[in-house]
Amino acid sequence: MTTTELLKEHVVALNNKLTALGWVASPACHDIILNANERLDGSGYPAGKQAAELSERVRLISVIKIINKLTHERNGQHPRQPLDAYRWVNNCPTIYEKSLLVEYIQHFGLYPIGSLAKFSNGFLAWIMDVDAKGMPCKVNVIKNLSFRDTSIDTVLENNDFTQIGRLEGTVNPTDYNIHMANHP
Repeated sequence: MTTTELLKEHVVALNNKLTALGWVASPACHDIILNANERLDGSGYPAGKQAAELSERVRLISVIKIINKLTHERNGQHPRQPLDAYRWVNNCPTIYEKSLLVEYIQHFGLYPIGSLAKFSNGFLAWIMDVDAKGMPCKVNVIKNLSFRDTSIDTVLENNDFTQIGRLEGTVNPTDYNIHMANHP
């Protein structure tokens, strides 16, 4: 069995193990376990189901999963910025539902909570909260790039952002030798 075939079996293996343990999933949870890896065009697994066979919940989870995959470093792949990930998903309308991508963007914004942001005065900060327009309104400033060997731990609200400059965008934490263990 190839590695790809083995990986595709994990859904069935998990379901079988849960059944053997006597755990009974709710209908929603069972739907997610069995179908979260399916795609609108039938290219997913384990059953190759298509859009009409998938619940809205599962279709939304597929959007969430691909954005998470694209925006985090995995298997040596450099993460994409959220806007680039959104564009990539938008360009795959046969695989991911565009209306659910729009819903995701409206909810999480262009600068999702947990992203590392770079500000024009050389500061890096974790985004802690966003406003109704998806713009950061609360950040934890962790580094001034003028002093690379020192760390900061200061929470700022948007009315204090003038201290750190204007938001330039999100960045990859590993580009600045910042690891999630440093995350507040």
